[in-house]
Amino acid sequence: MSLEQRLREYGLYLRGITRLNSDELESYGFPVERAAIALVGNVGSSYWPLFSESPEYNDGAADPLDRWSRRVAEAVAAEFSLQPVYPFEGPPYYPFQRWAQRAEALEQSPIGVMMHPEFGLWHSYRFALLGAEFEADTATDTALSPCIDCSDKPCLRRCPVDAFDGSGYDVEACAGYLRQTPLAECHALGCLARYACPVAPGLRYVPEQGRFHLQAFLGNRGEI
Repeated sequence: MSLEQRLREYGLYLRGITRLNSDELESYGFPVERAAIALVGNVGSSYWPLFSESPEYNDGAADPLDRWSRRVAEAVAAEFSLQPVYPFEGPPYYPFQRWAQRAEALEQSPIGVMMHPEFGLWHSYRFALLGAEFEADTATDTALSPCIDCSDKPCLRRCPVDAFDGSGYDVEACAGYLRQTPLAECHALGCLARYACPVAPGLRYVPEQGRFHLQAFLGNRGEI
């Protein structure tokens, strides 16, 4: 079974591959024989059915998605003799967004989430795998960001407290509104600005996943 096939069993995708230069290998303490890095993540709600039935999701302990991601990464890495690294370890944190932009055609959207030309805002990276080489069909897409031709920019107008202005994110306004307005639509779906994006509507997170990420946001701030 290939690495890509194994990842699909967990609802994950081999999203892109890049190589680390000598300065990066030295800075992060990675061995020179593991200079290739494969980014692994979800497309839409691809991992949600499995994750939502997992022990990590249902045990009531903190950081269920990070713990599930670590368990999956360690199992896959052991099977293929690779080294896992995680975006949630730190500080200092590994530059996953920078790596992703080298491995895929990504640009920052007006609300800060990375825009993919095919997947829109509905994707993320759960971990990466270090190895000598990877053989996979993950050629970098050179398509332009859909944001370039989006003159309407509904993502900047949907937030009930205007937390996004195209150049920044008012975290306090967002969190304050969520805390003070428990019946807000955001609590049912997740970030409304993200849902307003017209790109890849078929990949929007299922409501349960949207609620999970919103609760995780508030939980990390100690507000639930």
